[in-house]
Amino acid sequence: MQKRPDENGSDKVAQMMNAIRAYFSAMVHQVALWRRPTAIDDLSSLADFCFAQSAHIAQTTLYGYLRTRAGLQHFNLFTDEKFAAMLRPARSRLVLVCVDDLALFCTAVIGARAALPAPILQELAAYMMRHAIRELADGDLPQSELDAYAHAFDARAAQADWQAHAGVDYAFERSPQALVDLAPIVDILKELDSEVVVNSMRFKWRGVRAAFRQRLDVDTLVARSGLGMAEQGMSDLKSRSV
Repeated sequence: MQKRPDENGSDKVAQMMNAIRAYFSAMVHQVALWRRPTAIDDLSSLADFCFAQSAHIAQTTLYGYLRTRAGLQHFNLFTDEKFAAMLRPARSRLVLVCVDDLALFCTAVIGARAALPAPILQELAAYMMRHAIRELADGDLPQSELDAYAHAFDARAAQADWQAHAGVDYAFERSPQALVDLAPIVDILKELDSEVVVNSMRFKWRGVRAAFRQRLDVDTLVARSGLGMAEQGMSDLKSRSV
C-alpha cells in the first residue's frame, strides 16, 4: 500500500528530529566526559597534566594582560603580523617557566605522599620538563634555547627544597614575575601593573594546585612507574625522558 504524501513528510520530520536528538545527546555525553576529571595515575597523565595546565595558564594570563592594556584595540593588536611574531616566542617562554613552577610543585607533592628520595624526585621533575620541551619543539623557539632551559631546570631541581615546594607560600614564584617580564608591553606600564598582574597569576595557580591534589592517585602512579624501587625507577625515568 502506497503512503500518502503527508505520511512521507511525517516520516522525514520524525527521522530528522531523531537525528537531532541523537546529535545533541552525543554532544552532551562528550561534554560530560570532557568535564569528568581523570586520575593522574601514571607518568604520561602526569606529564600531560603539567604541560596542558602550564600552557593554559601562560596563554590566558599573557593574552588577558595584553587585552586589558590594549582595550578596544586588542583585536587589531593580535592580528598584526609583526606583533604576533613577537608574541609567540614570549608565550612559549612563559609556558616553560610555568612548567618549571608546576613540575617542581607536582614532584614535591608526590614525594611528600610517597616518601620518595631526592634523586628520584629530580628525575621525575626532569621527565615533566622534557615532555614539555618535546611539545614545544619545532615551534617558536630554537632547539638550543629549549635545551639550555632544560639544563638550567635540572640544576634547580638538584638544589630543590622539596618539602618547601609542596607548600603554597614557597611555590610558583618564577612564573608570575616572568609574566611581567615577558609581556611585550613598555616598561613604564609594567611597573604600574606589576603587583596586580603577579597576584592575578598566583590566584590562577590555586585552582591548578587543588585539581592536582584531588586527581593524584599517588599509589597507582608509583606502582605503574616503578618509582618505589629507587634504582629501577631512575633507570626507567631516564630511558623515558630521552
